[in-house]
Order: sequence, then structure tokens, then C-alpha cells
Amino acid sequence: MAKKFPKVEKYLRSYGKFIIRQARKIIKKKGKKDSGKLLSSLKYVIKEKKGVFDIEFLSAKHGEFIDKGVQGLGRKNLPSGSTAKNVKPNRTYIDAATGKRKKSPYKFKTSNIRPSIMQKYVRRKGLNFKNEDGTPMSIQSMAFIVGRAIKAKGIQGISFYSQPISAFSKKFRKDLMAEFETDVLNQIITRKRKSGNR
Repeated sequence: MAKKFPKVEKYLRSYGKFIIRQARKIIKKKGKKDSGKLLSSLKYVIKEKKGVFDIEFLSAKHGEFIDKGVQGLGRKNLPSGSTAKNVKPNRTYIDAATGKRKKSPYKFKTSNIRPSIMQKYVRRKGLNFKNEDGTPMSIQSMAFIVGRAIKAKGIQGISFYSQPISAFSKKFRKDLMAEFETDVLNQIITRKRKSGNR
């Protein structure tokens, strides 16, 4: 790719690094760095085939759910008599193409999250619940309660990739086109020089 379009490649690499930096800032700001796996998994890949370029932004598997969110199951997932308030299961994210909010395409299907996952989460967060009699609640019980609450409310998308991509889409297209034109012009000049014309 660099032989024919060095300016385009350089710009795409610069853009890729910029989007990754913005994504990391959003993840940290929204308090989603958790174990750090998501942050360390962020990367971009540039592909070129017959003059057609593509830049793809990748993350750990769960990154897609953090980016676009997950629809909750609502109050029906909570025990009867629950006093929980503001259980709004409709979750959205910012669409990279339009810059507008869209409903998350993902939805929880079961009433709770796998116990092993939630137990690790509870330990990382240092949660400490107590039973009605004041005794400490077991890790297993806390994991069950927290997992059920997350599934009821869903996960709000933080758009760590789609937000910066959308915000800088016009500048990206304009700058990319300028670099592409420079590469094409340089190729024409190089051909003329090789043919002996000036």
C-alpha cells in the first residue's frame, strides 16, 4: 500500500491512533476500564485491496456490548415487591454513520449473568452487602443480586468507538481525500519524469 499511496497510509495510521486515544479516554471517563482488558484490547487494522482502503477498529469480545449497550429485561426481572426505582431497560448508543442515537441491537435473554463472571466482578469492585440481620452477604449471593439488577436495567452504550468516529467523520473524509489527491498527483509527476517529459 505504501508504494502507491504513502500519504494515505500515513494519514490512516495517524487517524487510527487518534480514534484509539479518544476511545480510551471515553472508557476511562465512563468508569468502564474495570479489569483493563478492554483498554488493552483496542487496536486498528488498515486493509487495502486494489486501491480500496478500509480501516477497522477492534476490541475484546465484550467491547461491542460496552460500545453499543444491551437492552435490559425491565422490572419483570426483579423479585416481586422490589422497591428499585428508575429501571429503564431501553439502552442506546451513538451511531457512527449518522451521529444520532439508536436503540441497542443487543438484548439480555436470560434472567441472570453467569455466576463465575459476576463473582469475579463483585470481588474486583470490592462490594460488601449485608443480609437483613446485619451479617455479611456471601460472594455468591451478592453476585446473584448484582447480576439480576444489571440484566433488569441493561447496559447503556458508551459509544467509545462510534462517538469519536461520528464526531470527526467530516474532517476525516476531507483530510483523507486531500492525502489521496496528493498521492495521485505525485504518481503522475513521477511517471512524467520517468518518461523524460518535464
